[in-house]
Amino acid sequence: MERFAEPTRNRVLIGSGVLVDELARLGSPFTLITQDAPLQNLDDAVSALADSVIVVNSSDAAELARVVEGTAPDRPVVGVGGGVVMDAAKWVGWSLDLPFYLVPSSVSVDAMVTPTVAVRESIGVQYKGFAVADRIIVDMDLVHTAPIHLNRAGIGDLLSIHTGLFDWQLGAAASVATVDDRVAAAAAVILNETIEASDEIASVSERGLTAVMMGYSDINDMCVELGHAQMQEGSEHFFAYLAELVAGRKFVHGELITLGAVIMSRWQDNVDAKVLNAIERSQIRWRPEDLELDERVLTEILDRLPEYTVAANLTYSVINERPLDRAEIAGLLDGLV
Repeated sequence: MERFAEPTRNRVLIGSGVLVDELARLGSPFTLITQDAPLQNLDDAVSALADSVIVVNSSDAAELARVVEGTAPDRPVVGVGGGVVMDAAKWVGWSLDLPFYLVPSSVSVDAMVTPTVAVRESIGVQYKGFAVADRIIVDMDLVHTAPIHLNRAGIGDLLSIHTGLFDWQLGAAASVATVDDRVAAAAAVILNETIEASDEIASVSERGLTAVMMGYSDINDMCVELGHAQMQEGSEHFFAYLAELVAGRKFVHGELITLGAVIMSRWQDNVDAKVLNAIERSQIRWRPEDLELDERVLTEILDRLPEYTVAANLTYSVINERPLDRAEIAGLLDGLV
């Protein structure tokens, strides 16, 4: 339990060329869980330290079971890659009670700091397990090998605080949630710090990516403390979950979340010029044409959201508060498609 009490940011190491030395300190071979692209970009010295390599293809329940079955039960686990790899390494660590180390190849999603695993099932994303990484190693040399749009996408899971906090307040007003004012205020500070760092995030500088990582870490601690993520996860995330089901494909998480935040802030009558300005300054890809989402698909997503949030037992949000007809949905999408 001491690991859970320690601030997540204390387990984060950020720097250039730090990965090989950190893994060498493990003192024993490890199972490397990764994907093809990050594996090709890894220093050969990292692969040489690994006892075995498992390439993971998704975070579907069946795929995670396959990875667990293929993992040695007496070796540390090191996950190097994107959100799918982070979730797979956490799942293995939790399932087999192994120490594990997370090495993101980009900062496009906050999976490296969260203790739960986003398992994709028929109804969408379900969060399961509880595993805390022994170390989170952000090697800037590796991160900078990722396409620039992936690292810019990291801003999405922090700008979602804007719509998440609003939905949390709606839940409290409807007597189905309790807002912790101290946590809400701390989350608002992180939102403002993220807005201020948006130019640095656009340039994918160490300062910008550090701001993203520290924001991720501090939000995660709030989620662990309260047992939920409502200060950061609201209707914008629900939009993203359903969008993947309707479109039948995966997206870059932060990009889809940002589109969701723009649309949901309109649904909430909660548009903030500072947030919109930060989105533009960060140069994140988020517009429907960037994500290859047309008006028909977006309309279907928004039309189905009320039914979906009930079926998936998602927390109270503006979707419950204010259902929309087709004309109102068209208004939400005005200027976007």
